[in-house]
Amino acid sequence: MKVKDSKIKVEVPFDPVLFAATVPSRKPTPKDVEDCKEREDDAIEPQEFDSMEDMVKDL
Repeated sequence: MKVKDSKIKVEVPFDPVLFAATVPSRKPTPKDVEDCKEREDDAIEPQEFDSMEDMVKDL
């Protein structure tokens, strides 16, 4: 025999990892695709340095 008690409520804490793992991913919108394209007028260009000292000198 099963007893149902609708008056009992249990609060479960929010777990962001579980949420991210269970929510299906969405398809990128055309605006998302447009925003991720590289442009000629981008202010920051990636650079590679041989050592940390070279990187600090560039700053």
